[in-house]
Amino acid sequence: MNPSLRICSFFIGCTLAAACLAAAETDFQRDVLPIFQEHCIDCHGTDLAESNLSLESPLAALAGGDSGERVIVPGDAAGSYLIERVTTEDEDSRMPPDGDPLSDEQLAHLRAWVNNAPAWQSAAEQLADQTIDHWSFQPIRRPQVPTTVADDGVSDRNPIDAFVRAKLSDAGLDMSAAADRRRLIRRLFLVMHGLPPTPHQVQAFVDDQRPDAWELLVDEVLDSPRYGERWAAHWLDLVRFGETHGFETNRERPNAWPFRDWVIDSLNDDKPFDEFVVQQIAGDAVGEGVGTGFLVAGPYDLVKGKNLELTLAQRQDELADIINTTGTAFLGLTIGCARCHNHKFDPISQTDYYAMQAVFAGVQHAERTLPPAPQTTRELEALTQQIRERRQSLKKFLRTAEDGLRAAVNAKRNVETFAPTRARFVRFTIHATNGGQPCIDELEIYAGQRNVALATAGAKATSSGDFTHPLHKLAQINDGRYGNPQSWICSQVSGGWVQIELPDELDIHEVVWGRDRESQYNDRVATNYQIDVSLDGQLWQPVASSQDRRSLGNDADDEPRYAFDTFPADVAQQGRTLYAELEQLNRRRDTLSEPKKVYAGTFQQPGPTHRLYRGEPGAQREQVAPAALQALSDLRLDADAPEQQRRLAIARWIVDPNNPLTARVIVNRLWQGHFGTGIVDTPSDFGANGTDPTHPQLLDWLASELVAGGWSLKRLHRSILLSDTWRQDSRPREDAMAVDAGSRLLWRFPPRRLEAEAIRDCMLSVTGKLDLRIGGPGFSAFEVEPENVRHYFPKSSYGPEDWRRMIYMTKVRQERDSVFGVFDCPDGSQVTPRRVSSTTPLQALNLLNSRFVMQQADFLVQRLNASEASRTEKIVRAYELCFARQPEPDEVESASQFIEQVGWQAFARAMLNTNEFVFVP
Repeated sequence: MNPSLRICSFFIGCTLAAACLAAAETDFQRDVLPIFQEHCIDCHGTDLAESNLSLESPLAALAGGDSGERVIVPGDAAGSYLIERVTTEDEDSRMPPDGDPLSDEQLAHLRAWVNNAPAWQSAAEQLADQTIDHWSFQPIRRPQVPTTVADDGVSDRNPIDAFVRAKLSDAGLDMSAAADRRRLIRRLFLVMHGLPPTPHQVQAFVDDQRPDAWELLVDEVLDSPRYGERWAAHWLDLVRFGETHGFETNRERPNAWPFRDWVIDSLNDDKPFDEFVVQQIAGDAVGEGVGTGFLVAGPYDLVKGKNLELTLAQRQDELADIINTTGTAFLGLTIGCARCHNHKFDPISQTDYYAMQAVFAGVQHAERTLPPAPQTTRELEALTQQIRERRQSLKKFLRTAEDGLRAAVNAKRNVETFAPTRARFVRFTIHATNGGQPCIDELEIYAGQRNVALATAGAKATSSGDFTHPLHKLAQINDGRYGNPQSWICSQVSGGWVQIELPDELDIHEVVWGRDRESQYNDRVATNYQIDVSLDGQLWQPVASSQDRRSLGNDADDEPRYAFDTFPADVAQQGRTLYAELEQLNRRRDTLSEPKKVYAGTFQQPGPTHRLYRGEPGAQREQVAPAALQALSDLRLDADAPEQQRRLAIARWIVDPNNPLTARVIVNRLWQGHFGTGIVDTPSDFGANGTDPTHPQLLDWLASELVAGGWSLKRLHRSILLSDTWRQDSRPREDAMAVDAGSRLLWRFPPRRLEAEAIRDCMLSVTGKLDLRIGGPGFSAFEVEPENVRHYFPKSSYGPEDWRRMIYMTKVRQERDSVFGVFDCPDGSQVTPRRVSSTTPLQALNLLNSRFVMQQADFLVQRLNASEASRTEKIVRAYELCFARQPEPDEVESASQFIEQVGWQAFARAMLNTNEFVFVP
């Protein structure tokens, strides 16, 4: 017989056999299970299920295994992995692995069984019920508030207290009494601001007899910009924010900081949390481009190899980072576990994972220039008109000749002399140069014969932005050293400024500056500039400018010259006022016009996304369209949906009030921020492998309250802070410790150690050195070697530029601050939903002996010695500053004897090293 005819007869026979079997309605128990028992159950049974795949029932087979392949596709035998493995020609991968292949009749039975789609309906429904019955996947339903009575016999008015008290009652416990006012205000400021209250704030609250004194204090604390700085640190931990790339080169990301500031501002503005989420996933679609810094906040391997497989693997890792962080941060689900196979615990298939990958497949690590916001464009138009009007009014003051003008600026040394003027702040603003970003090697300010601008004299330098380069640093603007290697460069070409804050108000009369006193460089010289002084840093008075200098002969220096001194005094003053207004308008226009770059990713339309067998980039399976998790949503997009539309759709699904996870997850994070541990103590895993909530009804009440309140986080903070639960005393009770040693039932406020940032910030606060300047590029804790592979060396000395809040410290991956990094401070290399709290010898050594702490102890002594107080009064003052309370008589006596024996510096170090100083009471 012709071979081709034999083949045709074979396929015809198989087709007829399958048709006959289908017509006879293949039965699993009769026709299929015997095949599995003979060839498969030894490896794929209930007792031994290799690859987590059991074939003992249709339900088990439909559930699939670890491979991620769809073992059974009801109605589609050709697309089912089971049929592929028993029919493949590859003997190494064909099943069963031992013995002969399945017979044609057995294969026909299996195909008919899989192709009978209606017969799978019951198993599919059972599987769906099994995979979504976990508590966190259930809809949020606002529970009824229990009726409970407080110790004073009055029913609980705050639902939080009612839920907590009911749970305590079930355990035979009750709440602790309220903490005293001094402890309460200290706790409030440490938890909400990460800073201690001042003695004045403490005393004012202690003396406040108004019935709503606590409510008013809570509102004041929530309205402070310190709140956003404190709580932004929690969020930045969670989204693995860093300002270097990580990996072996660990190069800088100079424009990552705007995302940090954006998070702080969003929290301070009480941006609704649903908007906050959408703007981090698709901010470019809703006019908040900085927000997408979330997507690319994680590590990024700059080094790309020539090996295609390695390049594909790197890209898969980049996308995995985005998917994992999105899942854990917003949904509390470990979606990344489904990258190589179906999730072992949660209803997340491998197809779900790659559907999410299709959503983010167009995201690329990069910085981009943000388009001006509509309000910025409108403001620029208005500024242009105002500048035009001021120029028109100043025409009559124009100089017609250069007679009487000072010499043009030069690169080496320029002297600005003016009448003695009282000042605390001196600002040098540069509008134009003879090419490039402005550079100054030293800025000197003279009071008499003394240069009072030196950092060693206590002066502090700040700027509008610093050019990131190992040679050019802000600290060099007033270090007394000259030349290009000791210079500062502004990050802005036009409109940037550098400012010196003097240690005291002084009468100054001269400013001296240069670009390079060693005469090696002549570029970057300021040609259009103004020097202003101020007593408070708010109201400024011009004292010198380039207006009375001859032109350097550069087109960049084209500002008209005015001759105010040739007019009567009153007219001249009008002209100077107009000119000051013009300069201010120009500065504002320069600031708004400068392109704003931010490390927030770039986006491009991606190609097809395929499910990858075992996560291997080279093992593509079927194409997957962008979609949400199918156990929780029926959201699916077209395979060719526009890139931006994908992210916007998934973001809106995440914050849909019907999504049972998002609100629960964020209110649990808020609870963790207040009490140290969440109601669910696995804050980024609300799946089956996480823990159950200690107060499930309270969790759902908080979640429903958040949504009902317009997703306002501050509103929820306020409810928690006003509760009796939060205001309880933290002291242990023997009866309660025997039942609930971990205080999980909240019979007291659980005390805990402060995080690294708060310990450092509190030290700076009590010593009076904390710089509360908000936003902008951060300061560095390291000296950096400018090599291709960056090497970071911890600073060994500290000055005013290092005394900002620690959230503004440049976040270097794979490195930690030399002093406070040992306090479990994450380095941004991975998501940190909850910081551990270890106790190590290095922590004690750093707090006792580090140069930073020794320096701050000296400053605390200086602060205590600033007045002519007695020793006892200084000791009392130290306790008020550090602990928000007055010392007991025996503490005063002990401290006095200690000071007598070892001195004030040792006493200051001891105060900064106490448990009371570093713990939330």
